[in-house]
Amino acid sequence: MGKKLGTVNVQEIATAAAVEALKLQKNEERMRKRKNRFHNTELLLKHYLGLVEHFENSQDTASEDVIEAFSVEDLANEDVTILAIRRSRIRTIVMIKQMEASLTRLQERMVAKGQPEKYEVIHKLYLEPSKSLIQWSDRLQLVAAEIHCGESSVRRWRNEMIDEFSILLFGVDALQLET
Repeated sequence: MGKKLGTVNVQEIATAAAVEALKLQKNEERMRKRKNRFHNTELLLKHYLGLVEHFENSQDTASEDVIEAFSVEDLANEDVTILAIRRSRIRTIVMIKQMEASLTRLQERMVAKGQPEKYEVIHKLYLEPSKSLIQWSDRLQLVAAEIHCGESSVRRWRNEMIDEFSILLFGVDALQLET
């Protein structure tokens, strides 16, 4: 059957609506993943000083030989807990080292671009122990005054740096979330 001018094909409309709904759903999912990545990277920055303090203050005197001498079956519950704490300490130092390397690379990139103040925002907001106890809004104002710019610039540069830091820190996993 042929179409008449002015008649509506319900199937075409339904298909178009379904395609549009799918596009919206994919876009919302992409934005959710991007927001989670941003949040996770910011969370690591917020807790960086605490992670460093945890690592520096934790005691780890057991040798690798002693730990390897026991099988999991031989260990009591408290020994498993000790191993879990030790494993956590190792994962913490690996993350700290990765963060330090990524932060150094981020700083080098910003200096090479002629925009060192963008990195300074991250450094002053998250990495300076003297500012870690200052309330967030006051910290933003203080950093804006220190680098002679507005709070909106501090917020914008912070977001840009967290996005770039995320890619340096997580590599391709950060990019895959963008697709």
